[in-house]
Amino acid sequence: MTAAVPADSETEQLRRQLAEAVDAARDAYRDTTRLIQLLDLLGRPAESAELIGDMLNVLSDAFFADVVCMAEVAGDRLVVSGSCGLPEDDQAYADGWPVGEAARHTLATAEPTALHGEVRGDDVPGSVAGLGIRSAAWIPLSAQRYADSLLILLRSLDQPFAVADLRMLTSVAVRLRLALDEREHHAVIEQLAHHGHLLARHLEVQPLLDEAAGLLLQLTRADRAWVVTVEGGEGRLRAHRGLPPEITAAWPVLAQSIDDLPACDSGLPEVLKVAVARENGATALLYAGREQPRPFAPGTHDIMTIFANHLGVALTNAELYHALAERVTRDPLTGLANRSALVSHLDTLLSADDPTRVGVLFCDLDGFKSVNDLFGHEAGDELLIQVADRLRGSVRPDDLLARFGGDEFVIVLDRVKQLSEVAEIGARVCADLDDRLVVCGEQVHVSASIGGVLGVRGKATPSTMLRDADAAMYVAKARGSGQVEVFDEDASHRSRDRLDLRAELLLARSRGQLHLAYQPIFALDSRAIVAFEALLRWTHPHHGTVPPDVFIPLAEETGAIVEIGQWVLAQACRQLAQWHRLPEGRGLGMSVNLSPVQLHQPQAAERTLDVIRAAGLHPADIWLEITEHSYLRHEVTEYAGALGAAGVHLVLDDFGTAYSNLSYLKRLPIEILKIDKSFVSGVTGPGGGHLDLSIVRAILAIADSLGLVAIAEGIETEDQRAALRALGCRLGQGYLLSRPLPAAQAGLLLRPQSQMPARAHRVG
Repeated sequence: MTAAVPADSETEQLRRQLAEAVDAARDAYRDTTRLIQLLDLLGRPAESAELIGDMLNVLSDAFFADVVCMAEVAGDRLVVSGSCGLPEDDQAYADGWPVGEAARHTLATAEPTALHGEVRGDDVPGSVAGLGIRSAAWIPLSAQRYADSLLILLRSLDQPFAVADLRMLTSVAVRLRLALDEREHHAVIEQLAHHGHLLARHLEVQPLLDEAAGLLLQLTRADRAWVVTVEGGEGRLRAHRGLPPEITAAWPVLAQSIDDLPACDSGLPEVLKVAVARENGATALLYAGREQPRPFAPGTHDIMTIFANHLGVALTNAELYHALAERVTRDPLTGLANRSALVSHLDTLLSADDPTRVGVLFCDLDGFKSVNDLFGHEAGDELLIQVADRLRGSVRPDDLLARFGGDEFVIVLDRVKQLSEVAEIGARVCADLDDRLVVCGEQVHVSASIGGVLGVRGKATPSTMLRDADAAMYVAKARGSGQVEVFDEDASHRSRDRLDLRAELLLARSRGQLHLAYQPIFALDSRAIVAFEALLRWTHPHHGTVPPDVFIPLAEETGAIVEIGQWVLAQACRQLAQWHRLPEGRGLGMSVNLSPVQLHQPQAAERTLDVIRAAGLHPADIWLEITEHSYLRHEVTEYAGALGAAGVHLVLDDFGTAYSNLSYLKRLPIEILKIDKSFVSGVTGPGGGHLDLSIVRAILAIADSLGLVAIAEGIETEDQRAALRALGCRLGQGYLLSRPLPAAQAGLLLRPQSQMPARAHRVG
């Protein structure tokens, strides 16, 4: 009798069991391979940093992690000490991350923690937040509770860390910690065994002597160690470990040589002393002492002698380095002090105990680039040499003249009492330079823009003084060639405030300091609102309201305008979507300003449209404003074309204030022109109004002939509104109609007063 064929369900069951067995075998093979890789790394001879780097790379590959890092607790932060997947300049290395819930649990329990699915908040902080992390694991590097270091794995792969993964990672983490501890232990032993060679790494004398005192203490197992030198007929205590104040206060002492040094009354029962031998004779003594009357181990004196020989060689190397450093502190072209020497000298002066002040003059040659372009770089170099010679004759004997870089020179003025002295010296230097010099057989005119500041010793720093003097120089240059500008303390504060604002702007949005105001755009005949313009405002806790013409350029300089601009667009779109849900808000438009910086971001058009659609709006609901300057300076045809094709209205702001190149109006899909308020303000009133009236009439004619809509900005009087209506301008905005308002107050303007005409998505 023939055996029965298994049913389909039995076949499927066998297939599933076979598949599960294959998966289990594959997982076991994968786990074994990963473990072998990791254990092989732990067994290799390598420095701690190399081991950590290799281990994190392998863990990233083995567990398909986007980011793998080691982090240590520092206060309430997790500071990353090594990573695979984070940029080298990531803030996690310096400022750390907040300790999230998962990390806090792992630190407290010394048990691994894994998350899958919704991984967010402080568990994916900093730059990691944008990686779309779907699975994460936190592994303790110590088996003790309340550990202080973690191994963290973050991956965008939508697959949880299995229990087997966590067991393997825990085992690897413990082994990694043991391997690192072992290497650190060997490093300490090696340092003690080769202590003399550690001195060679120091090229400055004082750090060298400081380390010598510390190593001497370890080497001799003494309670106190100190180093004495003889310089200029004076014996000086240069470094020590453990000497009490009453002993250190006795130095310096008179001494022409080591032999002239008096006996050191350290109050210690056991003291060893060894001279540091040099080619020019002994110039230093090493001392080691013990507080208890127990002798040093046999051979300690010999060891100190060998150590003293190492120190002698290291001191010779340091002196050679200083000789070379002196050569590299000079500008090779002019022979003046260079930037490094300038900063060092300025720092020394500012640290001195003196009632007078220190001045700085920052000089920038006017028109130097023209000489370079016209006659070549050799002529430029010749001009710089002649300028340096001219400046040498202008400065006082005790002042330092330095070439800061390029065509910039700095003069450091010592013992200055008031700012007027800085201004007088700056004016004299400026007058001495305002002359003709012969370069390559040609006469060239030379002048300089000079900025000056005055610094208080003990308070000012080289960086702040140079920064403020540079800022003053730019103010002078803005007034014309050959000008001098000096900053008093208030002006310096304004310069610093600008830099502070620049730094704080990067955090303004996260701190809730940025908000939007909305100014309505009216139909001038009916006063019906057809759109709102979203205007960015910054309220600083200390500076108050920061004007847009101050912080917008700062945002563009730092690149923060890209993120801020996206936020502004998103906020404005969400607000418009709320107003659209009101009966009186249907068809309302929203005008948003774009910075030129935003136009050159990759896929700018796609990101703009994504934001609009995410708010539930049609692209035709949005008007994007770009200044005329932006069009002239940037190629935005592709960007403008993509947005125009999608339905977004493009607005050319401040029309008439740049070159008014009509070819751009023809080539780009512009639908709206904004007439600058500088023209609007002059359309009425006695005198001077005829020209502005003619300009506005011409702009309206251009708009009408090209089928564009014109909006007048800055309408402040009823006469201006009437004049614009008479000229045929249909739309406008300004304080006469409404100031920019918070969203809640702006929304009140939409309440029907009389029957308002229906609005359409398209203007015009």
